[in-house]
Amino acid sequence: MFDPEALERGAKALREINQSPHAKRVIDLSKAQEATKQQEGRTKEAEYQHQAALAQREQERVRWEEQRKAMQQDMQQKAELARYNDDLARKRVEFEHAKGRERNAEVVALQEESTRRQEAEKQRAAAQIEAERRATDEHRAELQKQVEAHKAIAEAEGRIKEGRDNEDINRRALLMRLDEERKKLLEAINATFGHLGGGATALLTDTNMLTAAVAGLTLLALGVYTAREGTRVAGRVFDRWLGTPRLVRETSRRRLFGSGIGGHKSSEEVRRDFGDIVMQPVLQERVRSLAASTANTKRHGAAFRHMLFYGPPGTGKTMAAKRMARTAGLDYAIMSGGDVAPLKGGAVSQLHEMFDWAERSRRGLMLFIDEADAFLGHRGSQMSEGMRGALNATLYRTGDQSRDFVVVLATNRPADLDPAMLDRMDELLEFPLPGENERARILAIYLESYILKAGTAAGAGGSGTATGPFARLALLLRGRRAGADTIQVEGITASHIAQAAKITQGFSGRELAKLMASMQAAAYATKGAALTAPLFESVLHVKVQEHKRRGEILMAGAAQAAPIILE
Repeated sequence: MFDPEALERGAKALREINQSPHAKRVIDLSKAQEATKQQEGRTKEAEYQHQAALAQREQERVRWEEQRKAMQQDMQQKAELARYNDDLARKRVEFEHAKGRERNAEVVALQEESTRRQEAEKQRAAAQIEAERRATDEHRAELQKQVEAHKAIAEAEGRIKEGRDNEDINRRALLMRLDEERKKLLEAINATFGHLGGGATALLTDTNMLTAAVAGLTLLALGVYTAREGTRVAGRVFDRWLGTPRLVRETSRRRLFGSGIGGHKSSEEVRRDFGDIVMQPVLQERVRSLAASTANTKRHGAAFRHMLFYGPPGTGKTMAAKRMARTAGLDYAIMSGGDVAPLKGGAVSQLHEMFDWAERSRRGLMLFIDEADAFLGHRGSQMSEGMRGALNATLYRTGDQSRDFVVVLATNRPADLDPAMLDRMDELLEFPLPGENERARILAIYLESYILKAGTAAGAGGSGTATGPFARLALLLRGRRAGADTIQVEGITASHIAQAAKITQGFSGRELAKLMASMQAAAYATKGAALTAPLFESVLHVKVQEHKRRGEILMAGAAQAAPIILE
């Protein structure tokens, strides 16, 4: 398939070029054309390489774009998977919570059923024991009666036999004794009548002496009778007006006569009265408002409103009631619901006596009943007759609003109160545990009372301020000098109190007071009676741990009841 004509034409062209005088220029021109063609080839090659680079770059861009889209899709899939897992976890938690509530409801129902069974068993056992005790007492009384009867018969037979054996001797001794007594009686009669005869003769012969004697005897008899009856009447009156009922543990009522009407109290005066009592702002404003209205209730002749204070123990319910009574110009009386149960059937008369005593107060009386749920609980088959009577007596005396006394109930368990008793309460105040700011103020007050004023008269009670919790405390810490009977404070600043208030969450006011009392005891245990910052932190740590353990013990006690109930 080879064509030799092209070679021949090429050889012919070469021969013509060699024969031409311009052969060299032709060769140079050919070289130049070849160089130009080579340069054009290199240029095209460069263009081809540039196009290849652009194509590769576009390919890389496309690849990265696809990779970015793949990553976005992967992230979206992962986010959807996370949302799906979160929904599953939330549904699982809700399901577990629902199951937990069902289990708790079942446990509560089982506990209530077990409690009812235990109470029924206790009542049955108590009734059986009481029946056995009565039977034993009756049998013992019957045996004792038989023994006494046999003993009396034996003693009577012995005396009869002895009298028969010694009849002659006893007759002679009796005759001799009677004869001696007769002689002594005759001698005494003769002597007495002899003296009386002489005195009567002298009295009858002297008219003035006879008149004076009659008048003296009459006045003496009248004086004795008047003194006896007057003392009896005065005793009843003073006991009626000044005697304190046995159920009252503490009272400010001392005087028989008083103003009867309290003075008008402005809002600023009421605010000053409650300046040293630390409560949450909303509760404090509510207490101040009730104190101000109660202060003017007696003055305007209106009826008092009964109140219910409820909340955890140690949150200041008793202290607030005392201060409210003082602000309102009323007397106060404090009783405990736990004192009613031991009275049994006598509780009704004691309660009526206490309410009668409260109605006789001229200034008005605030009757504070602590632990009210102890005898004012729900009426049911488990309640004894004495407690039922006490509840009914209290309901009867508080059925209408009174212009003479106001009842303040305090309880940690308001749900246990009888609905009729709750209906009689016009005002309900919840006393919660103090917040961080309130704890800081309480700690500052008790630090001043137990530490800074230890050994002084002012240290016996707390003092507070209506301003910031640390203003007065900082002044005392800077200007205080240690003395022989005081506690030396070293390195304790307001920041320590703020930190203590922060970590004592869940403490009541009473627990905070006990905390400062423990710090006082720890300071007295050191040489020189000094309270340092390390000692402060150490005692604080111990008390916080004790508070946590107390809570764990209460929770463990509640949890321990479940297995016993399930059995």
